[in-house]
Amino acid sequence: MIFPALVFLGMKNNDCCGCCGNESCGKRFAMFSSILFAAIGFVGAAYNFIISAVAINHGPICYLGKEAGKDIWDYPFSDGNYLGNKTLWERCKVYQINGKSEFDTEVIITWNLTLFSILLIIGLVQGVLCAIQAINGLIGTICGDCKCCGCCGNDGPV
Repeated sequence: MIFPALVFLGMKNNDCCGCCGNESCGKRFAMFSSILFAAIGFVGAAYNFIISAVAINHGPICYLGKEAGKDIWDYPFSDGNYLGNKTLWERCKVYQINGKSEFDTEVIITWNLTLFSILLIIGLVQGVLCAIQAINGLIGTICGDCKCCGCCGNDGPV
């Protein structure tokens, strides 16, 4: 987050006067670099979206009981149908530490679903915003600010 901001602040007044016959190539380069940063943001959003969808599908890790004196933890909801079938929740046991209930199954499933649903929505919104920024950067790279090149059909900024 800091690196792109510093790059854009550094390019704010960079005009590359006369670069390739175009006075605004510095601003065009800034717009081009915004495409690259938007692409990186889109990859992060896609990763977030995929991981959240998989986590919702597989469900939370659950305490299944003790076997040979060892605590058994597993993902009993990995087929994804735990949301509509609450009887599957009974497979999980309440984990107790020093005789106190620490992990209630219903609370864990609700927390897991809430957390990853929010992350799924945030990933989707981030992906849309990065796509919009990439399109904006592409238009800015191709057309620039239209002060000197006349690419937009006039001599002034659009």
